[in-house]
Amino acid sequence: MELDKYLAAHMIATLADVPWTGSTLDAEALLEASPDPMAVLNFGNCYLRAYLARRIQECGLVKKGTFILSSGKKSDIYVDMRKLWSFPKLARLGALLLSSLIKSEVGYATVVGVATGGIPLAAHLSVTLGWPMGYARPKKKEYGQMKLIEGVEPGQKVVVVDDVTTTGRSLAQTIDALSEHGAEPVLAVALLDRQEGSEEEIAKRNVKFVKLLTLNEVLKGPRCG
Repeated sequence: MELDKYLAAHMIATLADVPWTGSTLDAEALLEASPDPMAVLNFGNCYLRAYLARRIQECGLVKKGTFILSSGKKSDIYVDMRKLWSFPKLARLGALLLSSLIKSEVGYATVVGVATGGIPLAAHLSVTLGWPMGYARPKKKEYGQMKLIEGVEPGQKVVVVDDVTTTGRSLAQTIDALSEHGAEPVLAVALLDRQEGSEEEIAKRNVKFVKLLTLNEVLKGPRCG
């Protein structure tokens, strides 16, 4: 297994034209050094996902205790993905991996973040993809233009994104709000899926759901190959 990691690191570094140090790959340094990071992802997607999952734990985003999730469910594990943005290089890696996944499903759309955790994610994805960004408020503004949806016009195709999903309720509510607004949700995306019904809930809206990582993959690492 360790040999496989060294071989993968050597292959990716060679393809990216980045000097290999003879150790397992520092993906954050690789992306910073590479002139075309998106091209790097095509050659080591699973390796980089495994790196991201490991670093999420190392950076202290995984908490153990007793927690009430936004879904209302109790859990002994909480993933504080909002803390990811305090690690800019790691956040960039997550955005690049997720951008690659989105581009494999959708040609072009407006990226819409679910408040509040999905908004910084949408901003990263918008910059990475070069696509417009919008967001959905938790409730309609009571002043100004009194909008619930910002940055989206009726008729536009939209990709709805959230940092973490458990049951899919927040994503589904945002999809409903966008549909009522006249937009066309074509994809729902999560950086982390806790796999407690998200895919099924979103499928009720005839929208495809994809995720970058599952909770199990963050805890145990993705299975590659």
